Amino acid sequence: MRSSILCSMVAMLLAHSAAAATYQPTSPIERRYAAEGPWATTTRVTERACDREGNVCDIWYPTDLGSNPLKHVRNGFRHPVIVFANGTADTIAADYAATFLRHLASWGFVVIRSRDGATGQGDTVLDTAKFLLDSADDATSPLYGKVDTDNVGLAGHSQGAATTTLLFSRNTAIFKTYVPIETPIRPFCVIARCTIDPGALANVSRGSIFYIGGDLDAVSSLPTNLGYYVPTSGKVDKVMGMIAGGSHGEIQANPDCANVGIPLYCNIGVYPLLGYPTAWFMWKLQGAADGPAAFATDGELAHAAPNWLGVLSNVSER
Repeated sequence: MRSSILCSMVAMLLAHSAAAATYQPTSPIERRYAAEGPWATTTRVTERACDREGNVCDIWYPTDLGSNPLKHVRNGFRHPVIVFANGTADTIAADYAATFLRHLASWGFVVIRSRDGATGQGDTVLDTAKFLLDSADDATSPLYGKVDTDNVGLAGHSQGAATTTLLFSRNTAIFKTYVPIETPIRPFCVIARCTIDPGALANVSRGSIFYIGGDLDAVSSLPTNLGYYVPTSGKVDKVMGMIAGGSHGEIQANPDCANVGIPLYCNIGVYPLLGYPTAWFMWKLQGAADGPAAFATDGELAHAAPNWLGVLSNVSER
């Protein structure tokens, strides 16, 4: 009997996974940002360590630095920065979340992440941000004079999502907005030294945050994300959304789940994470005018079922 029930559950999950592979954005704003951005991109690995643990960094950036095709600007544009915090791993491969990170670069961002797989309290994340900003002040760097140091965002996956939320809860000055993806349950964070104090979330006074989970992710379920969203201060913009059929490893897909190789850990691929996270960063770091229409209480994301579920927001239409 137990075997029959288990087989039935696995069959349903696999069927859901097969259906999820056909994920398509359903609304105009998501479709816009899920598409490749107008910048060609370059990827490089730093020649020296970028954090206190001796890790190198991967950087994705627009090839034609200083240009902005969206505003018909050929030079003089300064690119906002997105720092990324990895999930737990002994070794972070160069292709970890690479499709997602390169996609952000195609929308005009300079994107950087250390290969640290134990981001914990955020020390190496802050090191990475400082490394990038120092590069922007280095006359020998291709980033020299091309970075908007006033507009820096932070995204993270799994343990890195907890680190992202933890730094948000501390009102960390360097970051303007945050996107934690698949933030894990609190017992995991006790082990990984990334525990988030709900009381600190209630006292946040700067920044903004977009919590993302998966409704088939036991590590970052709806109740887990509610446990972070609900106590977060209403003084800042906050949004939460659950990827329907999403499991814990969608962001690691490049772009589908073939490279991830763990059954039921990745059901859909990176596709759901290309549109709305990019729209969020475009709004918060590049001033895109369609941000409120996407994320307001009655905005596009709130009506994105069946692809997105459990959406909550305190964003006004403005």
